[in-house]
Amino acid sequence: MRTRFTVAAVLATLVIATFGVSTGTGPSAGAVVQRPNIVIVMVDDARVDDMRYLRNVQRLIKGPGAEFSQAFLSYPLCCPARASMLTGRYAHNHGVQHHQYPAGSYRKWVETGANLSTLPVWLQQAGYYTVMVGKHLNGYEGYSRERYGARNAQGDPGWSSWKATVETYAYRNLTIRHRPGPFVSYKGRYGTHVLNDIAVRVVRRQATNPKPFFLWLSHVAPHHGGPADPDDPARLPTPHVAERDRDTFRHLGNIRSPAFNEADVSDKPSHIRDLPRIGRNLAAQIRESRQQRVESLQAVDRGIGRLVSTLRRTGELDNTVIIFTSDNGYALGEHRRPGGKVLPYTEGLDTPLYIRGPGIPADRVISQRVSMSIDIAPTVLDLTDTEAPYQLDGISLYDLIRDPGPRNRPLLVEAWQPTGIPLYTGLRDSRYLYVEYLTGEVELYDLLRDPHQLRSLHNDPGYLTTRLKLATELALTRNCVGLFCQN
Repeated sequence: MRTRFTVAAVLATLVIATFGVSTGTGPSAGAVVQRPNIVIVMVDDARVDDMRYLRNVQRLIKGPGAEFSQAFLSYPLCCPARASMLTGRYAHNHGVQHHQYPAGSYRKWVETGANLSTLPVWLQQAGYYTVMVGKHLNGYEGYSRERYGARNAQGDPGWSSWKATVETYAYRNLTIRHRPGPFVSYKGRYGTHVLNDIAVRVVRRQATNPKPFFLWLSHVAPHHGGPADPDDPARLPTPHVAERDRDTFRHLGNIRSPAFNEADVSDKPSHIRDLPRIGRNLAAQIRESRQQRVESLQAVDRGIGRLVSTLRRTGELDNTVIIFTSDNGYALGEHRRPGGKVLPYTEGLDTPLYIRGPGIPADRVISQRVSMSIDIAPTVLDLTDTEAPYQLDGISLYDLIRDPGPRNRPLLVEAWQPTGIPLYTGLRDSRYLYVEYLTGEVELYDLLRDPHQLRSLHNDPGYLTTRLKLATELALTRNCVGLFCQN
């Protein structure tokens, strides 16, 4: 990997400036620079516009840190996005290409061997204590039950402590096979509160451990999950909301986007053209779904408050990098889609991404395009001065924080069907999003003039040169590996 300007290097420079260069004797000899703790808090299916309702996220992570206002996913689907976050690779390289088998799922993650060389493996080898709490990859529950039985669910390599939920989409009655530790069923308790409690205990315990720690706290909210509630919409799945948060956001309406219930979809592929307009009854259900999603995130937000408070009380906050993000976005009526993700539209592709910690300036907004999917792993490696055994597809976001100049890196978007047949591949540059479907259909959007993707320009003669240029670039990039993905 290239030479990196890391937080550890910053601290080392400060030590030298204060005490002088060590000559091998005296009090400064052999001084060890402490590497930062890393905490990644990930939610599931959260939209960028959900973030305005999370007071602690805004106050404790975004405000004191950096916001990446143009962060998006290379694949807007939870399982491939999480696999990319853990490997720093596009889905076409790590092989987890859906959340269902045979194209994807936790089983595919294990069968491909992608789980053997990941961010926690590299950090653990570098001396970090690594902890996984909450949702891992889709299918972990079924794979563990079938192969080991729920009580004997195994952990992934690289994790010093494994606390992945066995009941993935249950908001109550979570079960966790703690490794090390017992099998625990949290009967009657609200799942988000359970995960928050565990994360706080991890921080308290690690405060006395001389090793730095890496914590991945992975929530289900606002993804749909049970148990069902009487006011759930008939046609749309929703999350189960904690009692104290129920109906606290009943004032929310539908999203105010020009793409909501789009009137003219004649420029769109057939899978969008076939969708009917959203009627009054379905619009009301989308409104209820949106309300419950925001309400389910309130427990996550309270957990952020507790987590930061615990880090502060234990003296770890000033040496901890906190990354807050979502594995993908979600449609709420845009382009006539009542719900869902996967497709290359901004409501699913765009993701919240905030980073705070040592070396991260407060109130910094980074407007360059970045990919949460492939850029998180190289960022963490940079911050911790850790090496990967292969060249990653992504880049360090810490580089952008220090030097927020323009980048011309083309970023891929890609998706597959559960069978492993490609669904689409596309390219996002500084202005355009170009997508080719297996059906032969094409979309081209000028995101500067049309951020809501209301008019595809693929048949516009005035954009023929742009289309051909992007098609050529996509052909050269769609199978990129490592450095070839970065340029």
